[in-house]
Amino acid sequence: MKSLGSCLRSLVRMSVPARRWMLACVLLGIVRIAASLSFVWVCKEIVDVVTGVSSVALSGRITLMISIMAVQLFCNVAYSYCEKYGLLCVQNTLRADLFSQVLSSEWTGREKFNSGDAVNRLEEDIRVVSELLCSHIPGSIVTSCQLAAASVYLLLMAPGLLWMLVLLMVLAIIGSRLFFFKLRSLTSDIRTLDSDVQQLIQENLQNRVVALTLVGATRIMGSLGSLQERLKGKTVRRLNYNAVARGFMSFGFMSGYASAFLWGVLGIRSGTVSFGMMTAFLQLVGQVQRPVADLARELPAFIHALTSIERLMELESLPEEANGPKWEANGAVGVRFDNVSFEYPTSQGVRILDSFSHDFCPGTLTVIAGPTGAGKSTMVRLMLGLLKPMSGTVSVYDAHSSCEAGKSTRGNFRYVPQGNSLMSGTIRDNLLLADASASEERMRSTLHTAVADFVFSLPDGLDTICGESGGGLSEGQCQRIAIARALLHRGGVLLLDESTSSLDPETETNLLANLRSYVKNVPESTDKSDALTVVFISHREAVMASADELLRLG
Repeated sequence: MKSLGSCLRSLVRMSVPARRWMLACVLLGIVRIAASLSFVWVCKEIVDVVTGVSSVALSGRITLMISIMAVQLFCNVAYSYCEKYGLLCVQNTLRADLFSQVLSSEWTGREKFNSGDAVNRLEEDIRVVSELLCSHIPGSIVTSCQLAAASVYLLLMAPGLLWMLVLLMVLAIIGSRLFFFKLRSLTSDIRTLDSDVQQLIQENLQNRVVALTLVGATRIMGSLGSLQERLKGKTVRRLNYNAVARGFMSFGFMSGYASAFLWGVLGIRSGTVSFGMMTAFLQLVGQVQRPVADLARELPAFIHALTSIERLMELESLPEEANGPKWEANGAVGVRFDNVSFEYPTSQGVRILDSFSHDFCPGTLTVIAGPTGAGKSTMVRLMLGLLKPMSGTVSVYDAHSSCEAGKSTRGNFRYVPQGNSLMSGTIRDNLLLADASASEERMRSTLHTAVADFVFSLPDGLDTICGESGGGLSEGQCQRIAIARALLHRGGVLLLDESTSSLDPETETNLLANLRSYVKNVPESTDKSDALTVVFISHREAVMASADELLRLG
């Protein structure tokens, strides 16, 4: 659990996009307070005029009351608009900044946060913090100002009544604060369980067929029910503590109103209080007690937000990838491993690669084969600069220069990962991810190279909708579209990780022939990056037979 000071410093940093909206809400709130107290005064004056205590013109006071009500109406509408519009802007800004932080963080292959937890933080926790900044903090400042102003007004009219109200509300506040730290701990547990529930739902929806086949709906629902019962138990405990705290506040509120009423009645009987003053008392009691009650209600919101701030701070603390000047190859590209050793942080000393050296020469087609766990996919991640070797170097080079593999060299690679990597949207949308300016003719050409001509026989062609992870298409069709997408990207090295595993032998043979032609027979007039070096991870005999070089690991 983070310290309160570190959470507050982080909150100040997150408040930057919200500050102008917070200021606008506070200023409007102060004007509203002035109008509210003026309304109390003018109501007292009207009652005193009607009862004969005051002799001023009644019409003037009524006109003033209507004017004050118009100001209150304007302030209420403007305050609500600034609050909601500011909330929208702040949510979008914080979400974009933190999403960018997560995307650009170092990729280790053993991620600290699973996707469901990260999504929960980017949605729910950002909502909670945004509401704290745009609603609760300005509201608390305005409420405090209202409490101070109403207290001064009441002090001038009836000091004894004010001190009685202060005593009652202080006792109520002390009672409501007894459970501060317990509420904070419970809120942290609730947010963690909430993330677990979202992760379970998300993973089983994403892998629905596997889940229903291997696990079954009954077990899945049992796991969900168990998590939700734990979440319910923690939430009910928090509700119980909040109910006790609200009970203390309600007691103070009711006692204060009764005190003001009796104070006014006894004052009228003794002749020290007019009917107008009693009207003011009853209104001012609400303007003193309601702010205190509102401030007490803000306490659980603040506790809730502290937990969300901690969770967002954990996202902010993700180490960012090192930036460097972008390196673009001039001509054909190669990748060189020089005495590279690597192990994952959780592999308990087992090295995936140990003093490994190899040169993937420019313009060649190399197939990497080997048993599971031998380091094939790890090599691809090292080439992309997603992972860093423990020792040795991985460098990307052309005929003129070289650069250590990393973020700055990643633009030189075209990549087709294992499994289904299509995004939700149309086939056209997926292809344009690789090159937003790609023409229809170029998309058709790369689809033909990837033996994905079937796209043009679909009713909607390139505008055919792909569901999540390519839903609606076969695995083999998705693989070929993914290869076409990679070919559209500008880069000198094509990385294919088991990218023909779902293809039938005939389609695979045609694809390999097209790729061989694409790599070896590039016209001189085409883009320099089209002189491709191909690295293919595969166990398929046809792929191995087409290779210039076969690299066996393990």
